[in-house]
Amino acid sequence: MSDRGLQRERTALAWQRTALSAAVAALLLLRRGITRDAPLDVVAGALLVGVLALAAVASRVRPAGSARWFLRLSAGAVVAAGALTTARLLL
Repeated sequence: MSDRGLQRERTALAWQRTALSAAVAALLLLRRGITRDAPLDVVAGALLVGVLALAAVASRVRPAGSARWFLRLSAGAVVAAGALTTARLLL
């Protein structure tokens, strides 16, 4: 006996956790990028701000089939932010 309402609530809570972690990482990257004149950090932070916006929308409005689209776009932005941060560390 599973309640479909609980599944939606868990999904919304997962997107809220994603938004919170993206917000923290974005703020840290943007702060570091601005204070140390590191453009790759600023771009990585901006990508995570995009993830924050996507997660905020996904946690409130979930039309049928949109969850995969949001997840793929969010995952792509997080991977790109990680690649930029790694590139900055290596350069």
